[in-house]
Amino acid sequence: MRRLPTAIALLAVSAAALWATGCSTEPDSVLQSDLPQIPGMVPRDSSGLRQSEGRVTAGQFSYKGPISNLNARVTETMARFDQAGWKLSSQTLSASTASLIYRKDNRIVRVEIIQNGVQPKMSTGVLTVTSDPVPVSG
Repeated sequence: MRRLPTAIALLAVSAAALWATGCSTEPDSVLQSDLPQIPGMVPRDSSGLRQSEGRVTAGQFSYKGPISNLNARVTETMARFDQAGWKLSSQTLSASTASLIYRKDNRIVRVEIIQNGVQPKMSTGVLTVTSDPVPVSG
């Protein structure tokens, strides 16, 4: 009968390890669309959401999460957008803030990532999606 508590303890440790390593990861995209999430950050709020044919055409999405290296987070974010077929239109990077503008078909996404220097775990991100009336070529 001594084996039962040991087996239960092993199962609990295994379950905790599984949860910590893989079950709580954020989805790669917003609402299973071609709009990438900001990697390593947790979605917190959304407003003004509009969708058409499986694409997010408008909305604002806010994120919170730890950022210890802003440049690394920006690089990860840019890789996600590149993989999803978005084209970088402009970028601005300062010591604590990054602003990226991406375009795809008639949509524009502004990505803002702000590193909280005092409390890096409370850093923020915002995706703002708008649509032009006429598709952008290129």
